[in-house]
Amino acid sequence: MEDIYTVYKGVLFEDSIRNDIGKENVSVCRLLHFLNIDDIAQHVENNHYSNKDWHFRYRISSMIKLTVVKCFRDLSFNKTISSISDEEALLLHFVDGNGDISLPTGATLHHFVKYRLGKKGFQYIMGMIAERIIKLTKSRDLKTDSTPLEASRYDKHSDYNPHYGCKMDKAHITLIGVFPLYMTYTNGLANDSPELDKHIDFLKNFNINIDSYALDSGYDSFENHADIWYHLKVKPTIPPRCNAVTNMEGTIERINHWVNKMWKKRGSIHMPIAKKLELLYENGRRKQVGMYLRNKMMMDEKFEEKIKTRQPIERSNRHIKGSVIFDVRKIQKNSREIYSIIRFVAYQFMTLANLQNKIEKINLARYF
Repeated sequence: MEDIYTVYKGVLFEDSIRNDIGKENVSVCRLLHFLNIDDIAQHVENNHYSNKDWHFRYRISSMIKLTVVKCFRDLSFNKTISSISDEEALLLHFVDGNGDISLPTGATLHHFVKYRLGKKGFQYIMGMIAERIIKLTKSRDLKTDSTPLEASRYDKHSDYNPHYGCKMDKAHITLIGVFPLYMTYTNGLANDSPELDKHIDFLKNFNINIDSYALDSGYDSFENHADIWYHLKVKPTIPPRCNAVTNMEGTIERINHWVNKMWKKRGSIHMPIAKKLELLYENGRRKQVGMYLRNKMMMDEKFEEKIKTRQPIERSNRHIKGSVIFDVRKIQKNSREIYSIIRFVAYQFMTLANLQNKIEKINLARYF
């Protein structure tokens, strides 16, 4: 927990997040005040602005933090600006060259969010935050699950999902411990399994030494078992479907049979099992590798205990929805994906602020 020093109109102010510990009804701007996002702001400047000084009337980091305030308070762009007090504007560093408070208009904030950054900009920021979270947290337990983004019952553009009993779109979320890493957006009836490839591609960029990876039965397929094991170097915990059985092609005898047939590619039944599976995966036997891994998982005596590691993701999804409004009500169809991503990134920023200040327990209920 570092102290922050601010100069305003020639007066030096010292502040620390320690001053907020134990308090209720604390402005979210105070939490964001202790969040260092200079590298993210620099990326936005380098990639989303042309080389003209007049673009920078407001600090980029301040505009990003103001976007988080908008999502957290669930206000329109104009009402977000109206809700910012002078003290909060100072905390977010909306101060001009003369030392006076200068806030952007709602239209300026809207343009920054939707057109200056846009979907690709926020997706890249999502990855930058995820990289920081991975470095700061000690947890190496991953979880992926989908959660409904509820729509109005009268919505013509959302599908009715009988499992959840509502019209909805879907967010597919990956967590490390209780901290959010990645999210993808689909329609309400999309299957979970096809989305997993995007999450694996995202995670393998970080070279994480994963302890466990828990998913629900919606991701149960031979290909998913094989892909997670091959790319992330971890055996996944995926509850099998109710009619699941062990597969003959997944036995060690059939593994050895196919490895032996690849003798020209240096396949040998005397190789370690990990090398055998790698050889099969890289030579068109991906499904068989998944069968072997799934068989081993189903025969594991401690499998039922491992399934319990998935349960905290349900609480985390509820916590996200309790912190930022995570639905698609009153949002136009062509804007739903970007605003779902923005709200997820806003939640990432708030959890990152806690992590940066060495506060592992996330409690955002006391902020407004």
